[in-house]
Amino acid sequence: MAKGKSQYCTWFCSDCNKANYLSCYLKRRNDEIVKELKKYCPQCRKHVIHKRKDTKKSS
Repeated sequence: MAKGKSQYCTWFCSDCNKANYLSCYLKRRNDEIVKELKKYCPQCRKHVIHKRKDTKKSS
């Protein structure tokens, strides 16, 4: 992908505030960006709402 077109984000559990998932999305598609998802948290051992926070990709 070309530089500057995609954004990395980390998904944090709303209960324990632990970072569980890393994903990326296109910046240009602002209307389709999801800010909350219901995902599995291994710390809580159940499906919980996760909130997105934009991050840089660590190398």
